[in-house]
Amino acid sequence: MWIIQNEHRREGGGTVALELESENGKFDVNVRWDGCTEIHVYLITEESRELEDIFHTCDLNGFIEKLQSFRFCL
Repeated sequence: MWIIQNEHRREGGGTVALELESENGKFDVNVRWDGCTEIHVYLITEESRELEDIFHTCDLNGFIEKLQSFRFCL
């Protein structure tokens, strides 16, 4: 599902951040060591891949919980 595009490491070892991209190219994500995450959402057409939105959170579980709660509003 996710392809690692880049891994940022400390000088002494250990991962500082990962840059991931979804297989279909609709999302890329930067995940930092402290749990902060930046999610980029793209619109893909035959001609281009355009950035559509960016979400930044340091509480990924809370963000997912809020998104899932929308299902109950319909």
